[in-house]
Amino acid sequence: MNNTGVNKSSNTIAIAVSGLSHAYNRHTQPRPIIKHLDLTVKCQESVAVVGRSGSGKSTLLNIIGALEPVQSGDVSVLGNTLTGLNDSERTALRRHHIGYIYQSFNLIPTLNVADNITLPLALIGVKTSQRTAALLPLLDAIGLSGRSEDYPDVLSGGEQQRVAIARALIHQPALVLADEPTGNLDAQSGRVILGLLNELVTNQGSSLVIVTHSLEVASQANRTLIMRGGQLDEVDPSPVNGSFAW
Repeated sequence: MNNTGVNKSSNTIAIAVSGLSHAYNRHTQPRPIIKHLDLTVKCQESVAVVGRSGSGKSTLLNIIGALEPVQSGDVSVLGNTLTGLNDSERTALRRHHIGYIYQSFNLIPTLNVADNITLPLALIGVKTSQRTAALLPLLDAIGLSGRSEDYPDVLSGGEQQRVAIARALIHQPALVLADEPTGNLDAQSGRVILGLLNELVTNQGSSLVIVTHSLEVASQANRTLIMRGGQLDEVDPSPVNGSFAW
């Protein structure tokens, strides 16, 4: 099997993590942040991961998203074993099959809306005409028709996040990863963005993993997992004084 493809024989499991451990500064004074963690996410399932700041949520997302190498344990994403993949192999997997949504939007200020959204297609060599054909329905879906020539600095926070979502989904990835996708937005904008994200991911048949501090965001997922002590536990996202009982 090609290490940068989707294994169709594993079409019921999107993510399989077994015995994952990860530490920072491990060559000097190791700081373990993930300890023998197990996780399974089914295809077309949505999973929310909650936990305190510094608990390892974003690190886990980065490992699953092939942004950080696997230090210890087994990680399989879309039928690809990530353990041992080199930088170019991880990059190919991300570009073709994973969409990543950042809390800080990470739009390129020198590119307009159209070019920001279609950048993933440009990076994998899709022709301009095909990029435009993929762009137009997405612009309509995110409510930004007619704004393709605008630059990020004239967009509101909610509009920038819409562009970031469209960029993550334009190549129709099998897996979408979102790191605090509503964290920089007001409550109303966050609800709109969350509804949009869920609708688009469902329409594409993608799996979704969201890292969040938001009770409302977590309650929208099929499952909610809490990160503590370097491991994951399944929880019922019921409010305790407006937050999770960590």
